[in-house]
Amino acid sequence: MAALLAMSLAGCSFSYSSASISESLESSSGSVTSSSESSSPKGGVGKDKLPYRDDVANLTYSIAGSSMTSAEFPNALSRTARQYKISNWAQEKATYYGIGKGLKKAGIAKEEVANQSFLANVLAGNKDALKLIQEGYRY
Repeated sequence: MAALLAMSLAGCSFSYSSASISESLESSSGSVTSSSESSSPKGGVGKDKLPYRDDVANLTYSIAGSSMTSAEFPNALSRTARQYKISNWAQEKATYYGIGKGLKKAGIAKEEVANQSFLANVLAGNKDALKLIQEGYRY
């Protein structure tokens, strides 16, 4: 009788354990879904572009108010982009968001973006550049 009771308890315990494992797996798969959902673009760009965007922001911040010309700034952007194996910085939203982020950090008002002489070629090269740079102030 004691053996039957022990087997009964063991069976219940096994059922409980397998239910716990099952619940744990379901919970884990929910976590995986959550983490993959959280890898969606943040900061206006995909996670893989965040370091590039931030380097563009630092570049922009460091030259805002300097004597860098509108011809020199695109060259500086090209050098930064090449470090990230980006062949055309002008086609990357991360570039414009980074410029906006850097300008904000430099204390330049969003409304003054178009008046920054070093940005003349950048703004002339993309009809959406001004809008994207101003959106970059959010990041």
